[in-house]
Order: sequence, then structure tokens, then C-alpha cells
Amino acid sequence: MKVKDIMSKPHTIDKSARMSEALDMMDKYHVRRLVVKHKDEVQGIVTLRSICGELGSRRKYNHPPSLFHVCDAVSNNFSMIGPEDDLKKAISMLKDVDCVVVVDGDVVGSITTKDVIRNATPAGTVSSIMKMPVVAPPDARVAHIRKLMMEKGVTRVPIMDGHVLVGLVSETDIAKAFRGIKKHAQQNRQDNKVEMLIAMDIMSVSVITVPHDTQIKDAAKLMIEKDIGALPVMNENNHVIGMITRRDIIKAI
Repeated sequence: MKVKDIMSKPHTIDKSARMSEALDMMDKYHVRRLVVKHKDEVQGIVTLRSICGELGSRRKYNHPPSLFHVCDAVSNNFSMIGPEDDLKKAISMLKDVDCVVVVDGDVVGSITTKDVIRNATPAGTVSSIMKMPVVAPPDARVAHIRKLMMEKGVTRVPIMDGHVLVGLVSETDIAKAFRGIKKHAQQNRQDNKVEMLIAMDIMSVSVITVPHDTQIKDAAKLMIEKDIGALPVMNENNHVIGMITRRDIIKAI
């Protein structure tokens, strides 16, 4: 199978565009990253993680949204490949980078974890590849959760009230919350509003989970059907014992 057989339509944005435009595009196309171009050359990618890092930066709390541009959050965590290359090469690349950009003169596509798990998954159960979750309580500061995500390299944090899963905070939730504060709050109050924001204010409460003995292929199918990138893994007592992401599946192939 070749790269062109599974690549998805590329979504590109100029590095001079405002960050709010990037977030609007991500929301419209249900993606977490965009290819950044300038004068027809690939500059990198912009992701929800890099946007969260910029919007949540203390030195920029009080800056108006108009000052935030895509160029401030460009990441070089990507690789490039041709459409005629073997898919195995793209999968190998994707184990180390956030996105594989498909180039044939111009950007013609991209390969993401979602594209791969539609077509290939390893054998076994989710418990064989899950990772220990990074969790937080409902009253945890969102700024603290963002810091946890950056330090631990995770994109979603289960919100636990004791042993009970009550919600999930993702990079998308944080980016939208920070953007809302910068857009609507008075500049002299933005710092305080960011600091006071807690998990309960922004978490998703309808969390989709899987039992620990779920087959990886079935978890992948669920992720595709529900358009989600991660699933908390539950034991027999309905306690969270792990997290499985699309990237975990890719790394196990």
C-alpha cells in the first residue's frame, strides 16, 4: 500500500494568519493540526498543543487576540514524504513526529494517526499498550493541567473525583477556554481569569471509555466512529487504570 492510498486532504494555513483563524479551521474540519505555509513553502505545522502553549504563556496573558499569529506557534515536529512512497515508511515516521506531510511539488496530503488506524491496527487488547493516566481533580487549576500536559507529554487528562471518572480535559478544551478569555475578558482581568479557571469549568462530562479487555482493533474503530483521539481504560470495578491514544496504537504496529 502506498501513501497516496490513505492520505487525507491537507488543511493549510499561512504563517501570517491569526491564531483564531487556525482554531476556527481546526474546529471546522475536526483536526488538531494544520500545515503552515508561506510563499508556497512548508514552514512547519501548527497544533492544538503549540497553540495552548502560546495562549497559556504567562508573559502573554494580557495580550489581545489580534497579537497572536500562527507564526508564534509553528512546530517543526513533522516529516515530509511523497505520495508514491510505501505506507510503511510513513507509519515509521509517524511514530516519532506529530504529522507526516505529503508533498509532490506542492502539499497534496497528510498522514495522521487517524488515517493509519483506519487501515491498520496491531493484535491484542488495549491493556497491552495502554499507559498510566495523568489525572487531576475537578477543582484543579486549568493552568496546572496545561502544565501537566506539557511536562508529561499527554493531550488529555481524566478528571477524577476520588475513584470516579467525572470528566476529561483535552488540549481542545484548554485552547477554547483561553481563547474565550482573551476574546471577551477585559485585558486587566485576563490574568486573574486564567488563574481562576478550574477543570470543572471546561471539562467534557460525556466520556467514552473501554474495558481493559477490549481488542485494539475495536478501540480503534470506536475512535474513528466517535472522532476521538483517546479512551480511558476501565477495570472490572469501573476504575480508570489506563489511557489509550491513537499514537499508542501506531507505536504498537
